[in-house]
Amino acid sequence: MRQSIKYISVVLLILLYSCSSSRKVSRTVVSEGVFPSYVADYLNRYSTLAVSEMRRTGIPASITLAQGMLESDYGRSSLARKGNNHFGIKCHNDWRGDKMYQDDNRRGECFRVYPSAEESYRDHSDFLVNGSRYRDLFMLNNTDYRAWAHGLKKAGYATDPDYPTLLIKKIEDYGLHAYDTGQVSPVVASQQSAAVQPKPQQSPARPAQQAAAQPSVTSQKTPDTTQVTSEMQAPIKVITLSKSRVQVNNGVRYIIASGGDTFESIAEEFQMLEWEISRYNDLAPGADIQPGQVIYLEPKKNRAAEGNLIYVAKDGDTMNSISQKYAVKLSSLYKMNVMKEGTECVAGQKVRIR
Repeated sequence: MRQSIKYISVVLLILLYSCSSSRKVSRTVVSEGVFPSYVADYLNRYSTLAVSEMRRTGIPASITLAQGMLESDYGRSSLARKGNNHFGIKCHNDWRGDKMYQDDNRRGECFRVYPSAEESYRDHSDFLVNGSRYRDLFMLNNTDYRAWAHGLKKAGYATDPDYPTLLIKKIEDYGLHAYDTGQVSPVVASQQSAAVQPKPQQSPARPAQQAAAQPSVTSQKTPDTTQVTSEMQAPIKVITLSKSRVQVNNGVRYIIASGGDTFESIAEEFQMLEWEISRYNDLAPGADIQPGQVIYLEPKKNRAAEGNLIYVAKDGDTMNSISQKYAVKLSSLYKMNVMKEGTECVAGQKVRIR
């Protein structure tokens, strides 16, 4: 009898432990889909816009949303509220719009101000498409958000060494990668459907004329759902936005330097790093740039364009000038002509360029 009682007691303990474990698992599963309302609110406002930009330029919507969330603190930062700047993009020399100043890496840095958040999203896409240092990103699969996150850091978008980790965490925590295939994450969808739109804050009563004379600088234009939906139906593509003074030689983009151009100013204008300018043009760091000088904005090729095999050197020619003339890497010229690096060609010498 005692053995029977012990047996029954053991069975009851096992059953109770089993039920307790199942309840714990159930609570864990339910809690996984919960995240703050400000996250759902941000996705409600800007997810279709991010997908629309993905269709236009090929930049993953998950990356755009994660960057927007991180850089603007979900649209709550001063820069986002007052300047509609969701991506922390600074002015640079070519910016002709409104500006605002605040501390960042240095005190009182200049940031772009946009008339709407939509303009900020579009400019963010154009910023990456136009920047030569981001060109390698567009060789990646637009569903490989991890590679894009690491690629942005490698290209110098942010100085924080943890930037890729922060982006990837937001994408995976909120299921943002679902947007990259035109779908919505089930977790996000359920959260969005229950999200309560924030009510406008009530300001103290004041005369109607005074209220009309002081428009809010933080108001944001509601996205045009019809336009966004039609853009989402278009195939994903990468656009190339040209700048007026950019030209192409041997498939390599370059500019003709004008008065006042420096390493710093060119780097700012074309979203490059200064060392890229010196490396692409075989120049010493910080060298003076002369008006009329050819400055390549990306690496030169290993050989000249088809149809250019031999160049006969003239008086005044150098290996560097030939390299710049045909957009061929200086190191490749030396190798093709079995010359020691640093030596120069002479007038009448046949220099192989392809």
